[in-house]
Amino acid sequence: MDYIPDSYENRYNWLVNLKQEVNDNAATLKLDANALAAFNQMVDALIAVYKAVIDAQSALDQATGNAQQLFAAEVKDLRTFIDHVKAIPTFTDGMGAAMQIFTTDNTPAEADIKPHIKATAERGRIVITGTKNYAERVNIYMRRKGAAWMLIGVKVKRFPFYDETALLTPGTPEDREYMARGVIGDEEIGHDSDITGCTFGG
Repeated sequence: MDYIPDSYENRYNWLVNLKQEVNDNAATLKLDANALAAFNQMVDALIAVYKAVIDAQSALDQATGNAQQLFAAEVKDLRTFIDHVKAIPTFTDGMGAAMQIFTTDNTPAEADIKPHIKATAERGRIVITGTKNYAERVNIYMRRKGAAWMLIGVKVKRFPFYDETALLTPGTPEDREYMARGVIGDEEIGHDSDITGCTFGG
């Protein structure tokens, strides 16, 4: 198992710590000044790019939340305006088609909703990606091979979801399986997702 973490945040924290520890121990280790300077230049560049990724992800999460909050606040007035436009006597079907304001309901019945997920192992966690497939949220379950399902994600609103459940036996990799169920309101609905699995090494 490699000592360099896989995830962006963990790798950033690891690099920051590595730089601090190397510089704190440089005199004791009798590191060459030029070698130390080259190391610091290299690791500073790595720290900067990983910090940029973390900041970009944080900004994306914030922007996504802002967009969802604003849309939720304005969607009623938006629909009211569109209904008003459609009621005007001079409104035509051609206008409605061009504005894309006719209903085309491809939403499946609640009983037919089936989420889709995929599990990928990273150092220290499992990343669950996928789609809710018209469910409002999903519950995510995990089981170790041969064990019972455990609910690890309750009413998850969006992906990715991170499972950071520790290894049952430290240092011993284990095969894990994941499954999702759609949720509308407080009720699980539809079909279970297909089971996806991976080996987690901690």
